[in-house]
Amino acid sequence: MIYGNFTWWIGVVEDRNDPMKIGRYRVRILGYHDNDKAVLPTEDLPWASIIQPVGSAAVSGVGHDGTGLVTGSTVIGFFADGEAEQLPIVMGSLGGVDAFKGSVEAAFSDPNGVYPKEEFLDESSLSRLARSGDDAESHISLASRRAMRVTAVPMARPDNFAGVLDNAPTVSNKSETEDDIPRWDEPDPQGVKESVSEYPYNKVRETECGHVFEVDDTPDNKRILNYHTSGSFEEYHDNGDHVQKIVGDDFEIIYKDKTLYVDGDLTMSVKGDVNMKVDGNKIEDIGGDCYTTIRGGRFTKIVGNDVTEVISDQKLSVDGSRFTVIGCQSQDPDVTIPFVGGVPAGTDNLVVKGKSETQIASNKNENIGGRNVISTVAGFKLFSSLGSADITTLKDINLAAGSTSNISLSAGNAYIGSITDTKITTTTFGVDASGKATLDGATGVDVLAKGTNANIKIDADATITVDGTTVDIDGSSGISLN
Repeated sequence: MIYGNFTWWIGVVEDRNDPMKIGRYRVRILGYHDNDKAVLPTEDLPWASIIQPVGSAAVSGVGHDGTGLVTGSTVIGFFADGEAEQLPIVMGSLGGVDAFKGSVEAAFSDPNGVYPKEEFLDESSLSRLARSGDDAESHISLASRRAMRVTAVPMARPDNFAGVLDNAPTVSNKSETEDDIPRWDEPDPQGVKESVSEYPYNKVRETECGHVFEVDDTPDNKRILNYHTSGSFEEYHDNGDHVQKIVGDDFEIIYKDKTLYVDGDLTMSVKGDVNMKVDGNKIEDIGGDCYTTIRGGRFTKIVGNDVTEVISDQKLSVDGSRFTVIGCQSQDPDVTIPFVGGVPAGTDNLVVKGKSETQIASNKNENIGGRNVISTVAGFKLFSSLGSADITTLKDINLAAGSTSNISLSAGNAYIGSITDTKITTTTFGVDASGKATLDGATGVDVLAKGTNANIKIDADATITVDGTTVDIDGSSGISLN
């Protein structure tokens, strides 16, 4: 036999810091190595290679690293050189129940004094998660996940828009502390209130620092868990639910496209800020209603055009003041508007195809740097129920009507006064007052009716006063004073 007789052994790992970093261990072998470190120090023990499973290539970095053993692990192996007993090979590790903890000076024990851990003495060396029941619930990963479970997270909901269809829409703001706010809870760890994993169905791999990987084949509770010792984890429950918790920052980088399909609802709760930058276009198609509640201010800047099309009604309720500034800085060509025609770009244009009503509870002031033109088809009416109606200008006031139309002034008292001359020129001029009619000019009042059939008529039930240093009443066809 080339390799000699097969000789197997059991030993304890005392050193795993392989200077060649090829997964070797120094193992003190029972019955072969002295149990006195003064006689045979750990550093004089031969390096033992390991056997890897057939699923590990163990070449060019492909396969498992084989560094899962710790100092204090009990291992079983054989000598590759037979009776020469100088080439130990580790085949695997041996678990069981650790009854005591050796000292760091003693042989066949962990020289670092870490393993076995005090809290795990006199119990199975398998992970508590694999043992199920109360043992699983006492595991730090499951206990911490239950303690860190997030509950009663508030969800967004629309404010009360009950009066939005009224003539004066009203909105009732709701507080974020109200009891009727919808909330959501993080699912229970393992998907249940208490662990129902059964031995030996739960396959558990646990690392030194506390990372845990579970593949649970327990009937009616099939799960997969990846747990990081920080508390971050990802778990798939028996019903297909997926729970992912990240206790630190989360970064996701995608160099091509990403498509997300949600067959149900999508809920997001963000306690901090949301920052989103889109270099291309953003398209939203909402099949139902869109509710937006902003409890602070809203600031929107649009570099290009702003176009809004409302197929039905639009209502706007402003409890405070409203300020609109139109800079008219556009250099674009004229814009064509239906019923209006071409208008210069940069202007403010309002087209109402139906009726337009404006109700103002207090004063209204308009300051116009150019002309103010009001053009109507059916008529124009200016009405003031309590106060006066004043028209003041530093230039002329021109009132014009068609050849068959009238200009009428009706009041309890009618006064036409000027600082210099007051002149009325017309084909027919009539003054009809049930009380008193006064024409008064500081320098003169001229009433002139021209034409073959032109008349001047001043009619009053009381007194007619024509007062001036010079009074000149001239009518081509006639003058009537009654």
